[in-house]
Parts: sequence; structure tokens; C-alpha cells
Amino acid sequence: MYCKTWLLVSLFILLNILLLFFTARTLERQKWLKLNVVIPQNYKFILDLPEKCQQQEPFVVIIVPVAPENIEARNAIRTTWGNEGLVRDKIVLVLFLLGSRSGNETLQEQLQNESQQHGDLLQSSFQDTYRNLTVKTLVMMEWLSRKCPQASYAAKVDADVLLNVKNLLYMLVSLNTLERNYITGLVLSVNNVMRDPTSKFYIPHDVYPRSRYPPYPQGMCYIFSMDLPEKILHISRFVRPIFIEDAYIGMCLRRLGIRPEKLNFGQFLIRPPEHLDRFYYSGLIAILTQSPSQLISYWMDVQSSNKLC
Repeated sequence: MYCKTWLLVSLFILLNILLLFFTARTLERQKWLKLNVVIPQNYKFILDLPEKCQQQEPFVVIIVPVAPENIEARNAIRTTWGNEGLVRDKIVLVLFLLGSRSGNETLQEQLQNESQQHGDLLQSSFQDTYRNLTVKTLVMMEWLSRKCPQASYAAKVDADVLLNVKNLLYMLVSLNTLERNYITGLVLSVNNVMRDPTSKFYIPHDVYPRSRYPPYPQGMCYIFSMDLPEKILHISRFVRPIFIEDAYIGMCLRRLGIRPEKLNFGQFLIRPPEHLDRFYYSGLIAILTQSPSQLISYWMDVQSSNKLC
């Protein structure tokens, strides 16, 4: 009798575990099925700078997607590489792109004040969440195509990246002629799609059936010619979105027949060594940092190495 009771209890527990698992899978699929297409025009800019590019006529526009509350990261960039407005006789414009936080009136008031003080915030009405990174990227593309077509190049740079603006400009100027259909960065040529439902990067097979993503520049920093935003926006209407924004850009590029240009792999550093080599860092384009204070520290060391070299 005892064994039968134990068996029934175990079977009941197993059935409940299976029920929870399949319920979670169903909810996950329903969430994905809602993501049919991203239309940036559905969102409105709360904070905008529609005349900024016309006034400054930048050679390159650098957009930094950042969380609304992360003023520490914005200030770290403003006081370091984001303060280099003129490099090699070329104007560099740095702007921050934010989404919104529902119901947080205090934060919104702070952002309004910050925008008035610095004049470098773009804020759209989409919810600023991890799952909306692709929305954020397409909103960026829409703003660039509509408000800044006169620039030659643009770059998307994560808020935790130390950008060497001088090296970036040197690379772009060395192209000699203005490129079209051009996008570059730390290009991943082989990246498998994650099928494990417990993974942060899980993508269901019916959302993206291929086993590998097409080549794409990693999201920490990529640079592109200004003809691409409009093309990516157009083709995105026919490419089912995924929340992994850099892989999604690769999917759009494949539909456009555009292959990302590979730079020297060593010019983008994802895992800095424990001991700083300031002369080595001074030759890079982008370095991933762990905190705003580390970004400032690295920038100061790179600046001192430039004076010594």
C-alpha cells in the first residue's frame, strides 16, 4: 500500500512538472508570436533634436543606446570620449538614445532637465527593456534616416564601451571615398542559434529556423554608411524580429545582400586584460569596460599614452 501511494505521489509531481514546463513553453511561444514586425513610426519622440544635424553638419553621428536611469554612464561618456567634438577637422556628434519608463514621473522630470542642460538626449515612447533592444535599434535607424541624412557615417556604441574617436576617424578617413552599403565592427561570422529554453538568448525554431545567424557586427560597436538606415528600415518590414538586436541587423543585411566588412579583430577588445597596457589600448577602436569609473580610468590612461608616444 505504501509503495502504491508513493508511486501515485511521484507520478502526480512528475505530471505537474511537465505541465509547468509545457505551459512555460506555450507562453514563450505566444510572446514570440506577438512579435510580427517592428514599426518605429508607431513610437513618438518625447525628447528630440530634429535640427541638431542640420546645425552641426557632422561627419559621423555616434548613437549610444542607454537606459533612462543610467545618468552615470552618460556623464562618464560626456567627460571622456564623447567630449571630442572635432577630430581630424571632422565634426563628431554624440547622442544618447533612451526609451521610456512607465509611471516614473520623477525620472522623466530629471531627463527633461538633463536634456536642457546637455542637449544630447533622444527619447522615444517605447518601453526601455532588454526585450525591446531591436525596437531601440530600429528607432535609431529611423531617426538617422529622417533627421541626419547629411552625415557621412554613423556608429552605434554601447554605453559601457570606451571609444577611441581618433582611431575611428582615422579608419573612416582612410577609406578615401565615401562608402555605400558599408557596415563594419567586430564581425561574428559563425554564431549558432541558442535552442535551450533556459538560455537568455533562446530563440524558438519557428521564430528563426536556421541553425546559425548570418554574419553580423557585434552590438558593442558597429559603424555604417548613412545610406544603410533607410535600407534596413525598409527590409525590416519583411524580416521577423528577434530581440537579439545585432543578430537581427545581420538578418536584415542578408536580405539586402550586404556582407559586413571585417576589421582587424584586435581593434575591438571585449575582455581587457587585468593589467593595463596603455600603449596597446591607444591603438584600439573600442574597449568594453565593466563600469563608468573604469571607462574614465582607461580613457585617462589612453590620453596620457597619446602624449607620451
